[in-house]
Amino acid sequence: MLNIYLSISNIQQPYWRYEERYLLEKGWCSIIEFLHLIVLDVKDAHFYYLEHFLNETKTHLPCLTELKVNYDKLEDVTKNFRKDEMRRNCSRVQRIILDRPIVYAEHVYRFFPSLL
Repeated sequence: MLNIYLSISNIQQPYWRYEERYLLEKGWCSIIEFLHLIVLDVKDAHFYYLEHFLNETKTHLPCLTELKVNYDKLEDVTKNFRKDEMRRNCSRVQRIILDRPIVYAEHVYRFFPSLL
């Protein structure tokens, strides 16, 4: 099986000109599909990119099984693992690699039901 890996290392959010800012709220683009992406590394990425990739209204990740992420950013972007728009892209994740060791609470396992 082919391992498709994407790593984003950008601590700054995208630059939007003033006249383009309204596009952020408008939902102006179609959903981006990464049909074969297995590993997503966003541990060194700005909060914006994590939100964009995990939000099913913006991105579809049907094969994502491994997520490398900063725990605090993950907790924030998922609204403490309660944001419904994030559940589908997180549902098949079997492994989360965090920036620090942590014991997952029960609500994390409900958000990531495939965690091993």
